[in-house]
Amino acid sequence: MSDLRVRYMGLDLSNPFVVSSSSLTDSVDKVRACADAGAGAVVLKSLFEEEIQAEIDASADGAEHTEAADYIREIQTGAGLKRYVDLIRGSKDAVDIPVIASINAVTRNWWEEHVPALEQAGADAIELNISLMPYDYRDDEAAISEFYVKTVESVKRLVSIPVAVKIGHYFSSIPAIVDRLRWSGATAVVLFNRFYQLDIDVENFRLRSGSPMSSPADLAFPLRWITMIYGKTEAQLAASGGVHSGEAAVKALLAGAQVTQVCSTLYRNGLDHLETMKTELLAWMDKHSYERIDQFRGKMSQKRSSQPETFERLQYIKALVGQS
Repeated sequence: MSDLRVRYMGLDLSNPFVVSSSSLTDSVDKVRACADAGAGAVVLKSLFEEEIQAEIDASADGAEHTEAADYIREIQTGAGLKRYVDLIRGSKDAVDIPVIASINAVTRNWWEEHVPALEQAGADAIELNISLMPYDYRDDEAAISEFYVKTVESVKRLVSIPVAVKIGHYFSSIPAIVDRLRWSGATAVVLFNRFYQLDIDVENFRLRSGSPMSSPADLAFPLRWITMIYGKTEAQLAASGGVHSGEAAVKALLAGAQVTQVCSTLYRNGLDHLETMKTELLAWMDKHSYERIDQFRGKMSQKRSSQPETFERLQYIKALVGQS
């Protein structure tokens, strides 16, 4: 039988299916369920800066003095971090697959204050989910990119475990930011972050949330950029968004992904779907006589193309004329 084992950020995974940060991984019992269902690794639900800040603000409303507000801030931040540290420790005790901590924050000082505790709790790696959406015309792209780079540099000065960065696709040059993140200390880059979607209620004239779930069509974003970047940077690449089946995982691996992150399909189909995707991947590998994933990883990347200089244009033309 084919071997699904992969190595991601120096960690040994039994297969390339990583359950991404979500409520599927927000408790020790749920992490254990993911492991029992066959996940190769889990990314714990993110520790959100905004969550802790909201707790602080709510508690500080009645504080009459600045010193009191600062005291509340210290207590609440510590409490939020303690819960997360307990989640890491409990998960590590409960499962034998890699447990990756995740922090979602928008200010660099906050990261610097909290990441050492995650390593001390036993996290195998850290995923930095940098949620900066450039929505303001005054936002300077150079400054935004520099924020990402400096954040990674700051974190790497504080921890020795591997660091991955999950980014969105709002960059004028995704290959450039991936390479800069690698040189700043990131071992892997996850493509892509899924920002919360927006919808409009046309009858009540209100903004409302769009679907938080990805669809199989969303795989087009990571596929396009992983095929372009694979082999041109030392950063490992993880595909996130649209991986709903074993066939989708095959596509991501052919593009050059080291692992695939899965989430929405597990909400829709249950954790047992992990085994289905593994079976589909194994069947494809057996059909094409592949014994290991590294035998075909990146086979469809630009680096492996016979015409790399025209790869981008050929993709565009084939899409227009309907060629496969």
